[in-house]
Amino acid sequence: MSCLKKSLRQVHRLSNGLFACQRKGYSEEKPKKPSFGSFGNLRLEPEFTGNMPDDEKTQFTAINKLLNFIEADFSLSSMRNYARHMINLEEIKSQTLDDDTKNRLGVDLAAAQMVLQVGGRVQFAGVDRWIERKGNSSSLPNYRVPDLRLQVVDFTNTKIIYEGLKSLEGTSIKMLILKNCENIDDFCLSRLYLFSDTLEFLDISGCSLVTDNGLGALYKLKNLKYVRMNDLPNAGNKSSVANLLLNENPNLVVLSEDLHLDEYISESSPKEQDRSVSEDLSAPDSSKQPQRQTQTHSEKS
Repeated sequence: MSCLKKSLRQVHRLSNGLFACQRKGYSEEKPKKPSFGSFGNLRLEPEFTGNMPDDEKTQFTAINKLLNFIEADFSLSSMRNYARHMINLEEIKSQTLDDDTKNRLGVDLAAAQMVLQVGGRVQFAGVDRWIERKGNSSSLPNYRVPDLRLQVVDFTNTKIIYEGLKSLEGTSIKMLILKNCENIDDFCLSRLYLFSDTLEFLDISGCSLVTDNGLGALYKLKNLKYVRMNDLPNAGNKSSVANLLLNENPNLVVLSEDLHLDEYISESSPKEQDRSVSEDLSAPDSSKQPQRQTQTHSEKS
C-alpha cells in the first residue's frame, strides 16, 4: 500500500518538487477535453503532507486521506496509546490557566480553583482550615478577593502534571505536598525553582518516577526548610543526595518521619487572622458579592 501511495504522489512530478494534477471543474460548463500530449488546465500543488489543508479541490487530497486511513494501526496497543494521549491532552487543558481567568479571579484564587479541580486541597494565609472540593460544588468564591494569598497546596494522590505546577507560578506558596503523585518526575522537580523565593516545605514521598537526578535539582530551593522524600524506589542514593542538599542549604531538615502538618502551618501562618478574607471564603456564592457592595453603599448614604 505504501508503494501505491508513493506512486500516486509522483504522478506528473516536476523537477522543483511539485506535481501537476487535473483541475476539478466548478462551473456548470463542461470542461474542455485536453488535447493529446497536454495536461489540460493544470494546477500545481506541493507534495502531500500531514499539514496540507483539506480543501477537497483535488482528487489527490481525498486519495491520500483514504490511504492514510487504510495504513493506520488499529491494534489494541495502538488504540490504548491513542486513548492515553487524548486523556493527557484533557489533563493538560484542565490544569492550564488562561490569562482571562487570572485577571478575573487573581493568581492565587485561580490557582486554588485548579487545585480543587484535580482533587487537591488548599489553605490560605489567615484562614485556619482546609478548603477542598465536595462533590461537584466548589467552596471557593467566583470573584476576586483582595489580599488573598495561597499558602498551602496538597496534591496527595492526584494526577497533577507539570502544567498544573506551572499554574501555581506567581503565588506565595510556602508548603507543597506531592505525596503519591504518579506523574511527578525529575523534570517537575527541576522546575520547582519557580517557587524558590517562598517555598519552605516540600513532600515528594511516594513519587515513583523521581530519581536521584530530580532530588539533586532541589538545591535551587534556597529557602526550603523541610523536605520529605520517603518511599522513592528509583532513588538509590538518597543519603548522598541529602548530604549534597545539606551542603548547599545548612538550614534544611530532611524528614524521615511524618511531621504534623497542622503544627507546621500554625507556626508559619500569621498570628492574626484576616477577618475580611475569612468572611469571603466562608461565603463562596458569587451572588453575594453585589449584596455586599450594595450594603456598603447604603451605609455610606
